[in-house]
Amino acid sequence: MKILIITHSFSPELTPRAFRWAAIAARLTKLGHEVHVLCAAQLQAPEEAEFEVHRVADPILKSRPATVPAPASSDRRGTWIDTLKSWTRSAFRTLWRSFYWPDYACGWIFPATRMARSLSGTHRFDWVITTSHPFSGHLVWWLVRRTSAPSRWLVDIGDPYSFMRQPSPFNRRLYGLLSYWVEKRVIALADRISVTTHATASLYQQNFSPANGKTMVIPPLLSLPAPPLRTKQEDGILDLVFVGTLYRNLRSPRYLLECFSVFGQRFPESRFRLHFYGAVNDCHDILAEYADHPHVTVLVHGLVDRAVVLHAMANADFLLNIGNHSASQLGSKVIEYMAMGRPIVNVVSIPDDISLDALSSYPSCFTISARTGAISGDTLSLLAQFLLNPPTVLQEFAEDVRRIYSAEEVTAQYLALMAEDLTIGSSSGNS
Repeated sequence: MKILIITHSFSPELTPRAFRWAAIAARLTKLGHEVHVLCAAQLQAPEEAEFEVHRVADPILKSRPATVPAPASSDRRGTWIDTLKSWTRSAFRTLWRSFYWPDYACGWIFPATRMARSLSGTHRFDWVITTSHPFSGHLVWWLVRRTSAPSRWLVDIGDPYSFMRQPSPFNRRLYGLLSYWVEKRVIALADRISVTTHATASLYQQNFSPANGKTMVIPPLLSLPAPPLRTKQEDGILDLVFVGTLYRNLRSPRYLLECFSVFGQRFPESRFRLHFYGAVNDCHDILAEYADHPHVTVLVHGLVDRAVVLHAMANADFLLNIGNHSASQLGSKVIEYMAMGRPIVNVVSIPDDISLDALSSYPSCFTISARTGAISGDTLSLLAQFLLNPPTVLQEFAEDVRRIYSAEEVTAQYLALMAEDLTIGSSSGNS
């Protein structure tokens, strides 16, 4: 088959969508399919690929770096000019976020549309796969499809769009109804739809009622290579590692930090370090509160190379997961954590946190519920027992996780979805 993948985020960018679709594109190519990827341009030179990658610059965002270094600490105060520039940039970002639509990648839509139309006319693709987050990728093909060579359309959804509130990808007061209508039209026009969780599938079924057989749940993809050997030198300090993106209102580290602050007071002989790898966004001030904390050592590493993250997870004594304030979104790191075979401390804030189901069979997991308010003495005692003597995860269990969520298995599910009888839920002739 000839396949075009339209995704704003792609390798070498460090995002779940980029990791997922780089691995799937490589696997499809290995299986003999002709694959083209249309994505946003990057400042960092991309790696060579066996498939065609067409990069289009976003005239608003321009080309973005693939990694963002952690903010450097400095005692030197900037001049008033530096302060004014910083304030102006912050004010402009706030104003821009109040008016853009459908999301931050809106400037990429029209140049990507021109490229997609050209590619479609030249290659006449059998399938076009559009991905989100961000949702802008779906609009690219919606604008092209009516005037392009006939291609079947698979809409791949990582996070729900019009239902996302924390963080919302658009100004809900201005664009709430418009976003809902546009997403409903995309769902109606798609030949096939893929989502990563059953909760998301139910959400779309309840609101948009796609035709039976049109939607498939295809799980997260494990894009990490085999874990390296553990090389940590035992020094009596427990290293707890969080990998992922923090948001104040979706995935905040506050309760986790408060728990370990209280834990450190209750068990002053304990020694541990909390490591944060990934973008911290609007949580800088929360982490900064613990910069000189007497009972908690917090190390913020920011966005780093994947090899560094892999090494950190392999040498972690425990991996930290912070659940979303959303019943339909599963952090991709949960799968990576299980594949590493390390003990997991899981912090949840809602009763139907989807990580609870994902980790229900994991043999070495301790869950802390933020819904109970202040952490209780009993919970502290159980946490201490877990940290001192965590259950072992057998190598066979981690290997099974790696197989189930491998690029081979996930790609096979996409191919199965595209191979199904298209008379069910077909959008042929719709506009």
